[in-house]
Amino acid sequence: MKRTIPYTWRVGVDNAFGYLTRPDGSAHLAESRRFLADLGIAVSLDDGSVLLTAATGSSTWQPLPPGRACELAGIPGPAVDGEAETARRLDPFHVERQTSGSFNAIVAVAIDRRLPCGHALRAWRAGLWDGTFDGAYLEAPETFAASVLEQMAATDAALPGAIREQLAQDAMLDPASSQHQQMMSDIGWQTALAETHSRAHEMAAVIAQRRQSHLDVARTAGSQLALI
Repeated sequence: MKRTIPYTWRVGVDNAFGYLTRPDGSAHLAESRRFLADLGIAVSLDDGSVLLTAATGSSTWQPLPPGRACELAGIPGPAVDGEAETARRLDPFHVERQTSGSFNAIVAVAIDRRLPCGHALRAWRAGLWDGTFDGAYLEAPETFAASVLEQMAATDAALPGAIREQLAQDAMLDPASSQHQQMMSDIGWQTALAETHSRAHEMAAVIAQRRQSHLDVARTAGSQLALI
């Protein structure tokens, strides 16, 4: 078992996996995503929620191999580029895709309804968006969805409110302004909020069932090995 160390930027910023234990004693199986000054941003392998934690050493970190951490969480391990010099992740949002109903709902609704967000929203405001997320706007829905999850953690906002706030930030508008309200209507997000909220619950149920099946298979395989 690897040693426990203080949770600071020294744990690594390249998608490190492990147990994050906060000063109150709560332990979270998580992916440490990045650091901003003395703030650590991690993603829970339980439900894909964002964990904002002081990265000053008041919390602790017990590193785990990515495959083992994901096995404990009941999700597949992240795919990596085997041709890269290091084990580079092919999907930076692997954990959210496998655990978060909210993340998947945002991405699905944005793509299905062709709703600009993230970099695509900036292109829409400049009159340059072509209605797709290809090219320069690739991964915009995923990047936006991850930012919304951070909004939820930072403000305790529910999903619809966090979407509104993040769209305002991306467009550099006051979220309480009439200009922002008009933009929400013009781009289609205002009417999509209710659908996103309901789809998040549906997707969370699908994810929970899939993870349980994954855990059941792992337990069965473990039992069979024990009998050999």
